Amino acid sequence: MKREMTITLKLYSGLHKELTREGYDPSRGVALTVAQGTRLKGVLKELRMQKPSSNAYFRNGERIGLWTKLRDGDEVSCLRPSGGG
Repeated sequence: MKREMTITLKLYSGLHKELTREGYDPSRGVALTVAQGTRLKGVLKELRMQKPSSNAYFRNGERIGLWTKLRDGDEVSCLRPSGGG
């Protein structure tokens, strides 16, 4: 029996428009139940996010990569980096 965990995903920089779920609230994010040991890449693939490798990801405030294994209770923030001057 696979154990499950709950993570919260928050999307910034207009990324919520790529989300395959209705009723996304940017202030709360979306709570997702996934199998324990799931990597960030798997979550984004399940949500059908376009071009996930071009975004920046943070888990509980620390930068992470797509292959990072998530843990129960994690809050993951996704944003599209921008530049300018």
